[in-house]
Amino acid sequence: MEIKENTPKAIILIIVGMSAVAFQDTVIKYISSETNLFLILLFRSLIGIIFLLIFLKIKKIPIIIKTHYPILTIIRGLMFFIAFTMYFFSLTKLSLATAVTLFFVSPFFITILSIIFLKETIGFRRWITLIIGFTGVILVMDPQINNFNIYATFPLICAFFYALTMIIQKRTSLKDNLYSQVFHIYISAALLSLIMGFLIGNGNYFDASNDQFKFIFFTWSLNNINIIFALFFIGISGFVAFLCIFQAYRIGSPPSVAPFEYILILLSLILSWVIWKETLTFKGYIGLILIIFAGIYTFIREKHKHVHVTLDQPLR
Repeated sequence: MEIKENTPKAIILIIVGMSAVAFQDTVIKYISSETNLFLILLFRSLIGIIFLLIFLKIKKIPIIIKTHYPILTIIRGLMFFIAFTMYFFSLTKLSLATAVTLFFVSPFFITILSIIFLKETIGFRRWITLIIGFTGVILVMDPQINNFNIYATFPLICAFFYALTMIIQKRTSLKDNLYSQVFHIYISAALLSLIMGFLIGNGNYFDASNDQFKFIFFTWSLNNINIIFALFFIGISGFVAFLCIFQAYRIGSPPSVAPFEYILILLSLILSWVIWKETLTFKGYIGLILIIFAGIYTFIREKHKHVHVTLDQPLR
């Protein structure tokens, strides 16, 4: 069945999808002092699985969970879980705006990994773009020799692992369809979250000496109706984001749609300021401009060179 291109509608969908991601991250940061990170990841995964099953049933799309690449699928699921465990934890240590901005280095990592693993050729101007992008990252991080914030590296590590999962996905998508791969991500996250729950969910590892890791060691509990509502909101918003972003790339031109992903940074800046009165430094805003410029230039070069190294099947 041929899919009719509708880029204006795709742009609306990408904005809705990015908005869902922004509110999801905001709620996660907001409740991080009252619940456990792995409980959030568990709910996010289970709700995602339920809604994806319902969606496929309504659309009469075959539900296929089997993978043709078991080893790569396990590696991708583990890396994805580690990546967003680090990213969501970083939300407790950084402003929302900073964490989101630093995560947007992922297209640059995908470019570099494409050279290494996919043997794609990157020209001189693309290398200059990468240098500009990573310069922007340094300005956002603003590392201090005597007071370096190690948690500022967590969104970068997340972006790197995320890029690796996209390279693996490019390989596994030869035989595994998108929905199967989403199931693999959700199932991996649910199983790994349950394991963490059995290991540390009783709260025995949480005390005053490791209060800075409260988000990880907090006791698993569902006796707060506000937390339960927040968990459902996170799960639903994550699935809505997936549907909107995926559909946007199905019906729109990726190079035209992709730059609108940066609406996530704008929304994060606004929410970060309104709720926590946090924002980027002056250097941070200069770095943000460089990152956005480099990212959009990357998308434009893809269009002219017919090279596709950015994500058009988002799983976040």
